Amino acid sequence: MSTVRLNRAEAQRRKHWDRKWIPYALMAPAVIAIVVIILSPLVTTIIYSFSNIDLIRDRTTFIGFENYVELFTGRLFWKAVEINLKFAAIVVIVPTTLGLFFALLLVEEFTGRSIGRTLLILPWALPWIVIGLLWNWIVNAQFGALNGLLYTLGLIDKYIPFMANEHWALVFTALASAWRQTSFSAILLLAALQTIPEDLYDAAKVDGAGMRARFRYITFAWLRPTLTIVLLYNIVLGFLQFDAVWMMTQGGPGDATMLISVLLYRYTFINFDLGMGAAVSNVLGLITMGVGLIFVRLIYRPHSTYV
Repeated sequence: MSTVRLNRAEAQRRKHWDRKWIPYALMAPAVIAIVVIILSPLVTTIIYSFSNIDLIRDRTTFIGFENYVELFTGRLFWKAVEINLKFAAIVVIVPTTLGLFFALLLVEEFTGRSIGRTLLILPWALPWIVIGLLWNWIVNAQFGALNGLLYTLGLIDKYIPFMANEHWALVFTALASAWRQTSFSAILLLAALQTIPEDLYDAAKVDGAGMRARFRYITFAWLRPTLTIVLLYNIVLGFLQFDAVWMMTQGGPGDATMLISVLLYRYTFINFDLGMGAAVSNVLGLITMGVGLIFVRLIYRPHSTYV
């Protein structure tokens, strides 16, 4: 009998041990994917940023903080930061404002609302490269739709090379990104608006609250978490945007649209300076991570109220 009991106890221990490892076995593919796709390139980038990589001689030399010192003492990086801040300001303000406007419009009942909602999704469905090509055609100096419209309305007497002007090049590359982001922002805000209980508005009307008060204390209060997420996403995109800008200007004319991401691409794939490219990549990652942490803190702050 004792032998049978021991065998049963051993079988139960083995069964418990097998069950204990089931969660780890299920997590293993995700952990491996994170290590291979995220952690391994991250560690490699950090190592490269402290190195001088000679691709011709296939030689890597550790140089400490020289890449960062050269980056922070150079004029080009700080100019890229200044341009990126202007670019990000447009990409944040325009999509958030217009996205809220379109969401408030499309939540109302009117003829053609379904068509409007369908059109709202189209910009978001287009890849960034297509966005860049499309806006390049719109502002083209020879056959662009914008020049054609302005000329037809009599606002200009000859076509304007917008992308040859430093000011307009930055504005239109930012507007191209803002156009796509307006679609995404409006979709998120529209989804949030549809979750607001109508009883809140009915009760506010009974209490004598006007349209402005209902928007402030009900609509805006309810949308505040979603607005925070929209702002976070738009700010991060304002610093990480590359595809549309590269397709439209490649950082030009001159350095007028030299975003930090474009500077990263130039160092890495044009100058083949992998060490400087890695340093720029790490700085850009820290900037976006810092912005993300600030907004996450705002969203999940304790005892937060959205009134």
